Amino acid sequence: MKREVIRWLLAALFAAALPAQEVTEAKTTSQEAPGEQAAVVTGEPFMRGVVDIGARWVKDPQGDFQTYRSIVNLGQGARLANMDLNMEPVGFKLFDSMRLSGSNWGGDPFNTLRFNLEKNNIYRFDGTYSNIAYFNYLPSFANTQATGAFFNQRAYDTQIRNIDNELQIFPGTRFTPYVAYTRNTDFGNGITTLVVDRNEFPLRNLIRWGQDTFRGGIRADFGRSHLTVEHGDTQFRDDQQVFSTERLGGNRGGVPFVGQNLFLTDGRQAYAVRGGGRFSKVLFVANPYDWVDLYGQVLYANPKTYPGFFQNTMGNLVDAQQGLLFFGRGFDTLFGDARRPHTSGTFTMELRPHNRIRIREMYETDRIKTDTSALLSTQLLTPTSALSRERGFIDRLEASHTRQTVEALVDVHRRFTIRGGYRYEWGDSVFRGGVLNQFNPQERINLERHVGLAGIQARPWDRLTINVNAEASNGVRTYYRTGLQDYHKIRAQVRYRLTESLNFNGVHVRLDNRNPAEGVDFKFLAQNTSLNLQWLPRGGNRVSILADYTRSAIRSDIDYLQPHILQPAQSLYVDNAHTGSLLADFNLRGSGVVRPKLTLGGSFVTTAGSRPSRYYQPTGRFLLPLTEKVHFYSEWRWFGLAQPFYLFEGFRTHMIMTGLRFNM
Repeated sequence: MKREVIRWLLAALFAAALPAQEVTEAKTTSQEAPGEQAAVVTGEPFMRGVVDIGARWVKDPQGDFQTYRSIVNLGQGARLANMDLNMEPVGFKLFDSMRLSGSNWGGDPFNTLRFNLEKNNIYRFDGTYSNIAYFNYLPSFANTQATGAFFNQRAYDTQIRNIDNELQIFPGTRFTPYVAYTRNTDFGNGITTLVVDRNEFPLRNLIRWGQDTFRGGIRADFGRSHLTVEHGDTQFRDDQQVFSTERLGGNRGGVPFVGQNLFLTDGRQAYAVRGGGRFSKVLFVANPYDWVDLYGQVLYANPKTYPGFFQNTMGNLVDAQQGLLFFGRGFDTLFGDARRPHTSGTFTMELRPHNRIRIREMYETDRIKTDTSALLSTQLLTPTSALSRERGFIDRLEASHTRQTVEALVDVHRRFTIRGGYRYEWGDSVFRGGVLNQFNPQERINLERHVGLAGIQARPWDRLTINVNAEASNGVRTYYRTGLQDYHKIRAQVRYRLTESLNFNGVHVRLDNRNPAEGVDFKFLAQNTSLNLQWLPRGGNRVSILADYTRSAIRSDIDYLQPHILQPAQSLYVDNAHTGSLLADFNLRGSGVVRPKLTLGGSFVTTAGSRPSRYYQPTGRFLLPLTEKVHFYSEWRWFGLAQPFYLFEGFRTHMIMTGLRFNM
């Protein structure tokens, strides 16, 4: 078996280096040697694909480097830009096909790898891997009026890795058992705040997070029905350590509080969360008769978590719970547990009583119940005394959300279809009362919403298609102040084929939501219009163009109570944006396989309103075939960001990527 694998790998490398015709001739020659068993001769190579290998050069970004890393974060050096290999060896016993694909290897912030292995009707393995170098250190905060200490005090420099593997046994047969394993991790450094009553201190942060999921089940195919039964287990862990040994004044910036300066000389905080739970899922799809389709899914999970928290602080700090007690050292310890059974289900049915009438009904429900308990121990040391106290916490959250939709689609004409329906949503939630609620330890809120549905689809002639869908809601109650209440939503799409090579697509979406309740008076409007044009001439024409443009606008207006002083104020956010991109491909003159291709274009985003900004990214690409199997490519990009209100957060840079593409 080892010799067979080695011979196959050598043959694969040999096939990648030679054209298909030479590989065929080599096989034919080897078959003519005496004593060798005859093999199947084919003119097609058993390995196909493409590999892009190159290098990137990046000019040192001008402006704020942290903003560049938070938005672009592309470095320089050698890269495996793209790889997609598909191998189908003839007469190989271990597998019939193998596919290996990946992108952006060699230092880029986002790289992927996918591996597929299959033996027809015996097994199929699918494995995926992704790695994200997540960096976020934008110096300004979402609050456009923020100054000084109210700028962003959080940063992340972590690695997010995801692995997902699934093995199917007897795929394509009536019964297909499968097992799967998924792993998600996040680890790295950052900055977060340590809060001690009247002050906040930005400190270094170590992040460690991970989750492992094991699942298995069986898929059954009975012709007109399909059934999937799955059971699994999840293990979760989350660790964070915050520390600093420097003297920090915190957000107060040295401003005295009741005649004393607050500061932190040593701060350490750590928490560790462990948890896990089992889950079960049942899914079925059925078509018992030609005029009815059924779909259903039920999921149940019961996870549990066990947190632990430790905090040690030194300096001149204050505790408001004891009548503004100033202390020099404090210790906090907390242990707790939480249980969260979760049940969700979906059932969908489509009936076709007439060849022009379709009736759909969908029922969805989601129910969560959370019970928590914790014990917090605190010890405060002053120059003259020591204070110890314990506080117990018992909390409960219940939430349910159910939605039922009924709609009918009628083909009035073979070119005209109308749609109408009704959706009813309801639910309730029980949770701990807010700080301002001095009478009830728990509060209950309800959700109730009536939604009307309508739509049309029209094809006045073969080249034109029009789709319009609308929703209108008369919300009775909602969970959140900014949740959907009295809203109108519309989506219209037009597709028009001007010629065989020229296509136009337009989309308009608008959402208008209001909550007129006293003390809320929430108004939200979001709309965007997108236009797309594609000119893809056939017959090897020299020019093809892809262009799109989007005009979008968002406006949010809501009343709120200012913290501490509890005075009414208005929160207003406005954003109007223009977004566009253009790519034009030019097939240059050449001879034989040497036919160069040039691509010019780029993209831009300009916004105005609460936080205006300008972002431009022009680009140019050049592809030169050297042989049938080797192409030279090069790409240039320019990145530029400017924000009039935050000039320190802009950047600009040039980037060049060049390399070779191998077609196998």
